[in-house]
Amino acid sequence: MPIFVEEPRDAERITDEAAAQKWIGPSRGPILVATDATTASDSALRLAHTIAYRSSRSVVVLSVQMPAPMTTPEMQLAVPPSMEADRREALRAHVQDQLFRTGIDEDWPVSVVTGDPAATIVRIARENGVSLVVMGLGEHGLFDRLLGSETVIRVLRLGSIPVLAVAPGFEELPRRVLATTDFTPSSIRAAEIAADVMSAEGTLTLAHVLSEDRDPANWQSTNAGFNGTLGRAFDLAISRIGSSANVERCVLAGDAAKALTKLVNATQPDLIVAGSHGHGFLTRLRLGSVSQQLVRSAKCSVLVAPPEEGPSFLDEVPAATNRFAAYEWAERLEEFTRRNIGRTATLEVIDPEIGAQIEQKGFPFTGASYDPRDGRVQIMVGEFDGKRHLTRAIGGVTAVQVLRDRGGRDMLLRVAHGRGQTLLTLER
Repeated sequence: MPIFVEEPRDAERITDEAAAQKWIGPSRGPILVATDATTASDSALRLAHTIAYRSSRSVVVLSVQMPAPMTTPEMQLAVPPSMEADRREALRAHVQDQLFRTGIDEDWPVSVVTGDPAATIVRIARENGVSLVVMGLGEHGLFDRLLGSETVIRVLRLGSIPVLAVAPGFEELPRRVLATTDFTPSSIRAAEIAADVMSAEGTLTLAHVLSEDRDPANWQSTNAGFNGTLGRAFDLAISRIGSSANVERCVLAGDAAKALTKLVNATQPDLIVAGSHGHGFLTRLRLGSVSQQLVRSAKCSVLVAPPEEGPSFLDEVPAATNRFAAYEWAERLEEFTRRNIGRTATLEVIDPEIGAQIEQKGFPFTGASYDPRDGRVQIMVGEFDGKRHLTRAIGGVTAVQVLRDRGGRDMLLRVAHGRGQTLLTLER
């Protein structure tokens, strides 16, 4: 059972160290609203308007248009600049119609750009000093599509700017906010931002899953949220969030993802808040397993804050990040095999139903191929003597992508299929 304990109002509960820290609050930079001009992003516009009005922040509206597809894979026809310009103007008109439809009469600047949606959102957010990206969650829910090419998750993988994914029909400031915390900088940052965008009459619940290793003398205590190491961690976190927020402490025990998912189902919050971990590309590609499992089952809006410190993903990503057209898959996989045969590799399957499963680790990569007759990609790893060998046949392939480091060496082969993906990670 979760242990709920309200934050005491007396200053004696806050340690000297916490009181000495200066609370500066989240960044007050502009808000960027990313919209595709459909009704799925209407709620994102309205909620961004409410947040901006209360915090006196400016808003930038961005809509990203995918490049026009080629007519046929065999004949690559260049798209005239005039056609791309016409398409952008048509999308701009749809965005203006959306602003009128949602009742927003502010003079917000609207940018319409051609490019990859996630990468463009991250780039423009960085260039404009944006402190929060607001996007529509979509009709089927963010975490039903967590491991696919869904734009919200790709923005989180690529950048270091917090993302508020707004569920359809959710347009008021959240009153019941559940912030999961492991007391890492990203989770505290997420809770701090949540306190800044929630209703003044709302309640922010900080939830932490106890582990015996962290506080062996206190981990089963009914007052664990106030005593020992954990109590001090809560004190410091709440001091960062600010004294004006109505904060509760919730202590859980057991498996983190299961315990938090159960709490979400029991409390039905308006907003779930989490931090994501890791700066490197491969870490961001997977995101945190607890965050994945927790928010995948959520029906409400979600706020996720990546780590703030360190270089952004765009600074780390290799210059060559190639996603191939289907007609290229066979040839490109043959080239990939020739370049990397014999390199030690890890083969991992990530599926929204079962999570991440490592099928093979520490064995040489022996080949990858695509057979257009049955539409399957095959990835082979194992000893060259054939004693230990694994071939993974992948059907329903939707994308093949190769990532290289700045020196031009392959880092990873990604094969997307259905709602999941298979990753072949090559050791350096």
